[in-house]
Amino acid sequence: MSLTTPTAPVQRLPRPAAAALSALTLVAAAAALTACGGGDGAYTVGGSVSGLTASGLVLSNGSETVSVAANATSFAFTTTVSGSYTVSISSQPVGQTCSLSNASGTASSNITNVVATCRNYLALSANQSSANITSFAVGTTGALTSSATTSTGSLQAAGLAITSDGKYAYASYRENGTVTAYSVSSTGVLTSVGTAAAVADSRGLAVSPGNSYVYVTNYSDKSVSQFSIGSNGALTALGTAKVGTGSTPMAVVVTPNGSYAYVSNQGDNTVSQFSVGSGGALTALSTATVSTGSGTQPQALAVSPDSKYLYVTLKGTGKVAQYTIGSTGALTASSPASVSAGTAPSAIALTPAGNCAYVANTSDATLSQYIITSGLLTPLASATIGASANVSAVAVSPDGAHVYATNGGDGTITSYTVGSACALTFLGTVTTGATPAAIVVR
Repeated sequence: MSLTTPTAPVQRLPRPAAAALSALTLVAAAAALTACGGGDGAYTVGGSVSGLTASGLVLSNGSETVSVAANATSFAFTTTVSGSYTVSISSQPVGQTCSLSNASGTASSNITNVVATCRNYLALSANQSSANITSFAVGTTGALTSSATTSTGSLQAAGLAITSDGKYAYASYRENGTVTAYSVSSTGVLTSVGTAAAVADSRGLAVSPGNSYVYVTNYSDKSVSQFSIGSNGALTALGTAKVGTGSTPMAVVVTPNGSYAYVSNQGDNTVSQFSVGSGGALTALSTATVSTGSGTQPQALAVSPDSKYLYVTLKGTGKVAQYTIGSTGALTASSPASVSAGTAPSAIALTPAGNCAYVANTSDATLSQYIITSGLLTPLASATIGASANVSAVAVSPDGAHVYATNGGDGTITSYTVGSACALTFLGTVTTGATPAAIVVR
């Protein structure tokens, strides 16, 4: 007798139940795709925020902007991306400077690792005789408090510049014709990330508006060295490492729109004019220089925020030359071509709004103060305000609320508040290193 194992009957789902199971499978698959950023190649972009205590931070990615509230710890764009993304800072918060990391790339999933790091303003003072750079925290009232000092060894910094996001600072040295790049911590501690060779007797420094390039004048070589800025702030000479200028170039400036650059040439009383190429290289305009007219010893330069006007201090004649910038970058003397300053004007700074200008007059220990209308400087009724001996440099805070002047004669920095009509009010004085020659605030 044989035994046969019975076979269980095949179970079949009713059609409605099968359809429901299929739908559940699709939902699960969609959820898995969403977790990876979506099945159509569209991904969100966002990240974290630290140190933000003020309002006004605006970030952009493509055509979208997002305002980040004070004390926020994260941000996100609503528009998705399907390829590359680049997050940038469109507007800085009041009284603070923010920088970004992990800000660009190609999305293959939702982007959550962009980091915005914010800090209060810092001021850096390059001090020649004490061979150091002093860092100061800028308080909410504009007052300075010393926070760090960085030795420059046996070298004396002649020029100082800082990127617009405050991440990196650059100092030029006359003795050996070099430029040192520093990373800047939130408390102002500077750490060298490398030194690049310029040519000789390096003086003025400028960082391009996009923080991609650095330019430095070579006083005894009649040239400007040009560098690209690496991801860690270090400098690399461009393929054409330098371009010619006039005699004894002092300062260099790049227009805020990044299209043109100008160099003051003290030895032959001219201003060199250049276009800026897509790779940062300078090319002399067809008319390579313009004269400063009857003004002598052109020193410092400043460009209006709209890139339409250039101002040049004339140390030898106690004036400030003023020019309009044409569509090709060519300079044309304004009318009037110059305005009076104090004795030996050596530095100039404009407010971010472009409505006020301040000039450091080295030999009479004052700052000249001007209101700007249609690109023309007009001295205020109180044309000057006192500084201290051998005032050597001047800077305006990024929010336009305060002005700082270094005094080479007594190793101090004088602080001022900016009034609604550009008039300065004395705020206080702090000690820095010996013979300060340059100052930046960011």
